[in-house]
Amino acid sequence: MRHIITILLILYCLFAAPIYAQTIQVGPVNVSREIIELKAQIALLADRLAQIEQSAAERLDVEAEQVAIAPPEPSWTEKLRLSGDVRYRHESINDNFKDFRNRHRIRARTNLTADLSESTTMGLGFSSGGISNDSGNQTFDDGFYRKPLGIDLAYFDWGLTDSFNLVGGKMFNPFFRPGGHHLIYDSDLRPEGLALRYSSGRFFANSSAFWAEERSSDVDSMLLGLQAGYRGAVGDGIDLTAGASYYETTNTKGFSPLFPTIGQGSQGNQVDADGNYLYGFEEIELFAELRFELGGEPVRVFADYVTNTAADAYEDGYAFGGTYRQLSNPGDWTMGYVYQDLGANSVVGAYTDSDFGGGTSDSSGHTVSAGYRFVGGWSFNVRYVIGDRGKAAGQLRDYNRLMADLYFQY
Repeated sequence: MRHIITILLILYCLFAAPIYAQTIQVGPVNVSREIIELKAQIALLADRLAQIEQSAAERLDVEAEQVAIAPPEPSWTEKLRLSGDVRYRHESINDNFKDFRNRHRIRARTNLTADLSESTTMGLGFSSGGISNDSGNQTFDDGFYRKPLGIDLAYFDWGLTDSFNLVGGKMFNPFFRPGGHHLIYDSDLRPEGLALRYSSGRFFANSSAFWAEERSSDVDSMLLGLQAGYRGAVGDGIDLTAGASYYETTNTKGFSPLFPTIGQGSQGNQVDADGNYLYGFEEIELFAELRFELGGEPVRVFADYVTNTAADAYEDGYAFGGTYRQLSNPGDWTMGYVYQDLGANSVVGAYTDSDFGGGTSDSSGHTVSAGYRFVGGWSFNVRYVIGDRGKAAGQLRDYNRLMADLYFQY
């Protein structure tokens, strides 16, 4: 900028010289006046140049500061999140119709989540367990054979608005489970299809169109679900979550059981002479969960009830219980209790808890649990089921199961 002003001054003087020469001939008074005016103009130009230079310098300083504090563009690796867990379990099972059994089992899972944009996420997860639909447990046996690994998750989560999310693929169960309990759905169940989730303020809703069975030569079975609920404070330090659900698994009556397992058949559901479902499944669920503090420690209690309106017998199921404290930090401990009674036809046996009652409906009993968290991100958990199974099948007997877990998470 200084060079430009200097050149303009030179040009000004060169072109003004003839005028000044003519003025000199007029007389000494005119010459003196022109020189004074010229000096004043040069002074004004110099002052203007100083102002321009100062303004430019200040602007450069601001731009340099903005560049310095501006965060760098995130790399693609910063959009990824890796998580997972490994669980080592010892089990003791006492079923009066079978031999007493001890076994050791392992479950390993890993999940990769990517943030594609501010509103879209995708996830991919793998789990031990092979073809199992509700448990990744693998028993130590068969001469150390290699354990199977399967796709546990493969989904997208698209935020349509601030309140609605569309989820598609093989996903985490989108439905709220009071107390985190497994009355209707095992915690490891990964449904497949589409789900629409809504959350705004104190209200939430979930819906699904899941493909439970695709039949090439007959109609498909789908799990159609709709859930609505409320969450909010109902007193000083007391939070309530309550609501209702409706689930229909289409085209099940007269069809083969979904996901039959070796030795389990219909997994507690009643079947006809051909081994097909005796009833369909149209389930209505009512649930409630309370959270509060007792002695400065968190407490969660719940109640869950389900009835299958498409069945004429053993159509009801319910559970209630709670936990005291939680495993948040090293040194924390927790304990819990649940009572459950699950009629043979109240829910789809293939989806309910894979541990309680041998992983079937048509069971009832108590579950007590406790846990302790150690330094280093791992915990020890124990769960003991004291109950019975097989009432609707005419084979009522005691069923007790102890599960002791070493759980590592990252």
